Amino acid sequence: MKITLHYIYDPLCGWCYAAEPLLERVLASPVREKIAFEMHAGGLFQRMTLPQSKRVQIGQADARIASMTGQIFGQPYLDGLLARDDTIYDSLPPIAAILAVGAISTGSESAMLQAIQYAHYREGRAVVQEDVLADLAQSLQIEPALFIRTYHDILNDNIQAHLDSTLTLMHYAGAQGFPAFVIQKDDVLEKLQHERYYGDAAGFTALVEEKVGPDQGGRSSR
Repeated sequence: MKITLHYIYDPLCGWCYAAEPLLERVLASPVREKIAFEMHAGGLFQRMTLPQSKRVQIGQADARIASMTGQIFGQPYLDGLLARDDTIYDSLPPIAAILAVGAISTGSESAMLQAIQYAHYREGRAVVQEDVLADLAQSLQIEPALFIRTYHDILNDNIQAHLDSTLTLMHYAGAQGFPAFVIQKDDVLEKLQHERYYGDAAGFTALVEEKVGPDQGGRSSR
């Protein structure tokens, strides 16, 4: 039986940042050897600014996330990106960057997602900008020129197909938003109830281990 853990996310989704320790713990645990792993990005924002009311709402959610999980929201983000009314929110550039890094270095998508989340939420960097994304890719030992070429190819040609595929998976898995973790056993999908494990990465890893069961499945580097 092939078992796959699907992670459905958006790089600018605060609750996906809340789930970052859950994902990191699972991928570093022995259960990773038993399963295939795939990441599926959605387009939460498409090149927009946010009104103050929405930014206040996000700030309240961020405070709750920090309290529940211990995740860090840096002052450059809180007093910079989030406070400014001209900050551009656009999921497509960071998604394209994650896909580009994965195309160049198989299995590196989760590391690039983490780098983007830390740059955005901790350092207040504009992760919609190509130069910032190239710098983050370089921190993962990705050659800048190769990254830029691959990034543009994906952003211009392939990204909509990826987003459409994500929406299809969400439909069949019963996922209503981001993030979502889905276990697939052959053709059967099961959405995991991860929400109770915010702040409890060990507990979430135990849940995944329980769902996977004893030694079986097939690992993929995706």
